[in-house]
Amino acid sequence: MKRTKPLIVGNWKTTPANLKEAINFVKSLEKKLTALKKKSINAYYFLAVPDIFATSLIPFTKYGEIGTQNINGTTLGQETGITTPSMVASTGITFTILGHSEVRARGEDLHTLSQKVTLSLKAKLLTVLCVGESERDKEGNYLHELENDLKEILANVDRALFSNLVIAYEPIWAIGAPVPATTEECFEVVISLRRALATLVGIEHAKKVSIIYGGAVTEDTAKSFLIDGGVDGLLLGRASQELKTFTTILESCFKN
Repeated sequence: MKRTKPLIVGNWKTTPANLKEAINFVKSLEKKLTALKKKSINAYYFLAVPDIFATSLIPFTKYGEIGTQNINGTTLGQETGITTPSMVASTGITFTILGHSEVRARGEDLHTLSQKVTLSLKAKLLTVLCVGESERDKEGNYLHELENDLKEILANVDRALFSNLVIAYEPIWAIGAPVPATTEECFEVVISLRRALATLVGIEHAKKVSIIYGGAVTEDTAKSFLIDGGVDGLLLGRASQELKTFTTILESCFKN
């Protein structure tokens, strides 16, 4: 379901170094959000952490949810070293990121990604699907490429599952860059993605899908993407790995 409050997703990637540090971070974050609540700021977060930490962090979350950064596109069977989406969901993990550019760079194709999206949604995981161009061209062909990728990934996904789907617009050229995409550039792509969704599944199903932005978001730019960028939330990398920065962004996004 499309959310009325900002969807702020943190991606810890391969940090922190150990479980003790991870628990201390979440405890400190929760303490800060408790303080914000006393000021009538009801901040809420989604934190995608290394798999090995995930279930150990869930007991410490009151104002947030714990997820993974990827899942396997496999169902129950006789395969070694595989954890299925339904297994993940059974542990209390509520969401996953899929299709991140760093995962795709290791060889994940659109067919595999489509299978993962289907299984993730069937397992009732909130599914954050990343899409984004590696570069922009003056002719705007990148918009058509994004639309085509989205259609290929979602073509065989059951429309009834779309209420648990989130699209993360992640321009690859902006990830880790000193300057993110502008809010105008973001808004242009959001319109294109919404049009592609409406064409693929109809307006009513398309309305259920939230779109968030990821790519070098800072404390100073976070709120502007929500207001002027046309997005429903943010996907944060490094900004979610630093307690003060993450808390400041959450406060900014949830403050009236």
